[in-house]
Amino acid sequence: MGAALVAFKRCKKLDQPRVLKGGLPRVLGVVDLTFLGVGSTLGAGVYVVAADIAKRKAGPGVILSFLIAAIASFLCGLCYSEFGARVPKAGSAYVYAYVTIGELVAFIIGWNLVLEYLIGAAAVASAWSLYIDSLANNEISYGIRNWIAAWDTPGISAYPNFLAFVLCLFIMVVLILGVRLSSLFNTAMTVINLAILLFIICVGLLLSHPSNWSPFLPYGFTGVLRGSASAFFAFVGFDVIATSAEEVKNPSKTIPISIFATLLICLFFYAGVGAVLTLLVPYHELKADAALPEAFHQRGVRWAKYVIGVGAVAGLTASTASSMLPVPRLLYSMADDGLLFPFLGIVSKATNTPVFGTILTGVLASLLAFYFDLSHLVEMMSIGTLQAYTMVSICVLLLRYQSTPVGMIDKENGGFEALTNESIVMEKEMIRLSPTKRSFMLVKTATCVAFIAILALTWLLANNGLELLHGYFWCVSMFFFFFGLIAVSTTVICLQPQNQFDLPFSTPMVPFIPLLSIFFNSFLMMSLTALTWARFIIWMTIGLTIYLFYGVQHSREDPKNKTQTRRRDTTDQ
Repeated sequence: MGAALVAFKRCKKLDQPRVLKGGLPRVLGVVDLTFLGVGSTLGAGVYVVAADIAKRKAGPGVILSFLIAAIASFLCGLCYSEFGARVPKAGSAYVYAYVTIGELVAFIIGWNLVLEYLIGAAAVASAWSLYIDSLANNEISYGIRNWIAAWDTPGISAYPNFLAFVLCLFIMVVLILGVRLSSLFNTAMTVINLAILLFIICVGLLLSHPSNWSPFLPYGFTGVLRGSASAFFAFVGFDVIATSAEEVKNPSKTIPISIFATLLICLFFYAGVGAVLTLLVPYHELKADAALPEAFHQRGVRWAKYVIGVGAVAGLTASTASSMLPVPRLLYSMADDGLLFPFLGIVSKATNTPVFGTILTGVLASLLAFYFDLSHLVEMMSIGTLQAYTMVSICVLLLRYQSTPVGMIDKENGGFEALTNESIVMEKEMIRLSPTKRSFMLVKTATCVAFIAILALTWLLANNGLELLHGYFWCVSMFFFFFGLIAVSTTVICLQPQNQFDLPFSTPMVPFIPLLSIFFNSFLMMSLTALTWARFIIWMTIGLTIYLFYGVQHSREDPKNKTQTRRRDTTDQ
């Protein structure tokens, strides 16, 4: 048991040879990475989510909902940017947790991200097929149900989704051909999508009726906040930028710029489409399906249906490709660390892609899209993302108070060098105290207490908000107790010295921004249904079984395996 606990806590060591040796070529620049992030983020949300929020939750205040969601995503983006600059390796939050917290937490995060991206790709492919079907006046789904198959089984879709199945397999082939080709394909689809969305906003504003914005907040500010929870998931996807860190040129600068550019571009188009929808048609008259073409149809612009259809197909195609791209990289990174089976870490010499991981990703995503409809898939998308965002924020918080330098930085003449104690920023006016093992232990303890208290407080707010508003004694007492724990823990963290490493990008206002990010993500997690948590437990049981019976023994961080690993790395150089 003691040996297992040691294995759970062992951390990944980032040394220069393993970063330089990486099996994936660094070919992506700022433009490539920004279009990858926009393509992943600006998909089903702009064509489906915006109308749903406007009609059911916020009315014209949908603009404010997207603004609040963008701010919450920006907090996560600040944390992701520091880590992407520190750790230029494939794997995103999985690697970040591995170098900071330990192997078990890293495996859990990586396993959850695999689920998130697979389901995300299948869900977007399903939305893509629905849009194609709507352009064909539902003749495709009608023909499948009447001439091929129709199912009446709880938990799966009403009919086999052949369109989504074929799309996932097509994207798989594109990804196998190499990251440069898949990046060009994604960029082309995203450019078409952005051009048509810009057309929608410009023409929609010319046809707008400002009187439709009265009242502006028909559901009150509470509705805006409820809408922001849904809008937050429309921004999910920018973390694909960090996941591709090993294929990025100059990641210390490219990753932060690309993340912030992605969030700004997506905010502009989400808010613009939300504004146009509610200016064209009163919010309560918006249609549940294909709201954008229907809104233009009501204003007499019937031909816009086909233009919008092209944009939706291009945008959802790019989103499917961007959702599938990170999965082989995650599997490659975990297999390279010995936590998953070695064939998943094989990189094709012809295309420089993790070929077996890409094939497995395409097959699993196509099967999910084939058997499950959009509503079933969406239920499981959020939990993995929120967990990853939360863990990244915790990792950034811990790294800032750690005495040992962790990470690699770009050298101006190319290549990477490890952070060392000589990388400390020299103080001009006074010498600040440096972190010690004791101060770091205090930070870890206070962070743990704060995290548990945040979970408890957000559970209380998500499930007993009315009791709290009505002033129930037990509810108010618990609120102030947990809030007090958070305040005390935050104070303890603030009193400890931070390290002063000269990083290319640092998250500002630590510990406050990471703690705010943890709070927001935890609140959304606690708002998920019991069925979502049950499915999550099943998935985690499968993953932990693989880790306990395979990963623990084959990890590259196991002392028994390190000698062989070092010998292999030396030979490869």
